[in-house]
Amino acid sequence: MPRWPNQLYIDGAWVDGAARRTWTVLNPATGSVLESVALADAVDVDRAVQAARRAFDEGPWPRLDALARGRMIFQLAERIRAKLDDLAMTDTLNVGKPIRDTVGFDVPCAADLFESYAGLPDKIAGKCYGTLPDNVTMQFREPMGVIAAIVPWNFPLTNAAIKLAPILACGNTVVLKPSEVSPLSALMLAELAHEVGFPPGVLNVVHGTGAEAGTALVRHPGVDKITFTGRHQTGVQMLEAAKIGMKGVMLELGGKTPSLVFPDAPLDMVVNGVITGIFYNLGQVCVAGSRLLVHESQHDELMERIVAKVKTLRQGDPTDPKTQLGCLATPQHLATVNSFVERAKHEGARCVLTGSLSKDANNCFYPPTIFDRVTAPMTIAREEVFGPVLSVLTYRDEAEAVRLANDCEFGLMANLWTSDGTRALRVTRQLRAGRIAINGGGALRPNVPVFGYKMSGIGAELGYDEAVHEYTSSKAVIYSLATEKSPWPE
Repeated sequence: MPRWPNQLYIDGAWVDGAARRTWTVLNPATGSVLESVALADAVDVDRAVQAARRAFDEGPWPRLDALARGRMIFQLAERIRAKLDDLAMTDTLNVGKPIRDTVGFDVPCAADLFESYAGLPDKIAGKCYGTLPDNVTMQFREPMGVIAAIVPWNFPLTNAAIKLAPILACGNTVVLKPSEVSPLSALMLAELAHEVGFPPGVLNVVHGTGAEAGTALVRHPGVDKITFTGRHQTGVQMLEAAKIGMKGVMLELGGKTPSLVFPDAPLDMVVNGVITGIFYNLGQVCVAGSRLLVHESQHDELMERIVAKVKTLRQGDPTDPKTQLGCLATPQHLATVNSFVERAKHEGARCVLTGSLSKDANNCFYPPTIFDRVTAPMTIAREEVFGPVLSVLTYRDEAEAVRLANDCEFGLMANLWTSDGTRALRVTRQLRAGRIAINGGGALRPNVPVFGYKMSGIGAELGYDEAVHEYTSSKAVIYSLATEKSPWPE
């Protein structure tokens, strides 16, 4: 069993919360207690922001040689790799993710993110506009300031790395608030950064509820920018809070990813891709492929093959390396997912695959569920379930497929499957989504940006040029070369 820090990490030190309150962190697969962690309130948030402010205004981090800053970030990546087993088991126990996934993706991806962005600091460049004979105008890119980073519970360590790697590479200081559900790996990450020798105040981790600590953080006048990943309803609140101090905002919000399968698609690839897209991490993924759009001519065959393969998936103890499906993160979220399922039945969708819910209130296992005969107006086709629930819709032609795919308030990602390269690019240009995967696409890459259309967000997550744009400030310097000036109004 890993050892977990249970205090707040502020200004380079482990401290208790001002009110001495704690939060009990549970294992959703068993209901057992993992740890009692200090709970931050507005006083603690203020301490963390002030520490980050001092570290930015007075400390060495923003002024550190770019290569030296990069080396420290790289060392953090190496520490993550050295702690792979403990970090993987932590997220498995904390949110019910199968150990095969945390070992195979979550922790390696977090290390890759820090390693990738370790090479960015000395590549941040400005511009020079030297077209006029009597002056030179330069544009500098400088660290932005104190960033408030708020992450959800579905990929605790990976989400933290997605935020921290570019923020730190650009020379900023940060206050990270993990979800109150899943703080353990974020606190371990702070411990690793401390071991590497990050200056005090550069990275602060405060664990608290969104209503209390989160609100205090985003409203704090010492914060220069808010970066948030989570529900779009909370994103709206972030925009409102950003008015205080005219903060910058970067939001990566919900999704309702459509998967368009065209008649010429390779069905073996489609079956695996569709199942992975919706049932990986039990659908608790912002880009989960929750809407399957199938041509009516291939509907029956594809459904038969998908249902048959899903029935072979193994769900159970997340710590068992053979387990493919773990559990949902909290009992509250299980109730939310189940309410979507019951509403879908009430609205007339046909449930072709599900299972019995456990009678043990201490665990959060939910069976993979598939609905057929779903229509665009149904709730299950429009709202983000964030669970292992697939909605299947049929279409008659390409135009209808595109219309159905775009008939949604979200636009984070879309998948399409076809052997026709011209069709793939033609349809891609019509889809209103910030990320398109053709025939599977591939896993998350640190250097590839994530954009959100419509209700799916503002700004870009990841990407080197995009990170520099999001986390640095631009300054124009107009340098006169003229030796004589005629002051106005002469």
